[in-house]
Amino acid sequence: MTINRSLRFSVPGWVLIALLLVLCPVQAMAEIPDTFTNLKVFPQDIGKRQLLGTMRDFSTSLGVRCTFCHIQREPGEFDSIDWASDELDHKEAARGMMAMTRTINSELLPAAVGEGGGRVRCITCHRGLEDPRTLNDVLLDTIEENGVEIGIARYRELREQYYGSGSYDFSPMVLTSLAEALAQGQGDMDGAVQVLDLGVEMDPEDVTTHIMKSKVLIFKGDKDGAIASAKKALELDPESEQAREILAQFDK
Repeated sequence: MTINRSLRFSVPGWVLIALLLVLCPVQAMAEIPDTFTNLKVFPQDIGKRQLLGTMRDFSTSLGVRCTFCHIQREPGEFDSIDWASDELDHKEAARGMMAMTRTINSELLPAAVGEGGGRVRCITCHRGLEDPRTLNDVLLDTIEENGVEIGIARYRELREQYYGSGSYDFSPMVLTSLAEALAQGQGDMDGAVQVLDLGVEMDPEDVTTHIMKSKVLIFKGDKDGAIASAKKALELDPESEQAREILAQFDK
């Protein structure tokens, strides 16, 4: 994919202002200064348009507002935002992320894939989310802390909110990988079956989910359930060698 590196600076000013108005209320816009202080990563002579464009990228990439990094002295009073203050930890974290991204783009990526290999941006990892963890990691952490039922509820909640947005991967592989982690990594066969049941509900024609469920049920000693899942996989894909092998075990 070819990246147009001049795109950010070719956007008409009125478009930039319109986008920023969505992210920062009018009151806050009125208080953004024309010159800036306490710049530790940006060039000291950076222009207002360029700086606001970068701030807009941060906001959309993380799905946050100006006050995520800039402290607001009076709640709800946007003219009380202290743009220069370093009081919020998120602001220092953003500086660290900027330095990291700069190193990746200027040194690591060119060394790995050569010049013209694209660029990493905030949205590359954050995907419109404050928390950049993948769905699989979110669910594993939730299950470890609160159990499988809460993990499944969390999946449904995130799917309802983010499905189709690109923020999370809701493909069948996520739930089959999660079930595998529970079965092999934690020995939780019951939890794995619950996750695979969710997978069947969400993607009933995914062959891999039915095969994985059949294998887990074999470990649980549920012969009838294992056969039923393998037969469903074979029905969906008559060429499935894995389904045939599972069924052959029970024909001996």
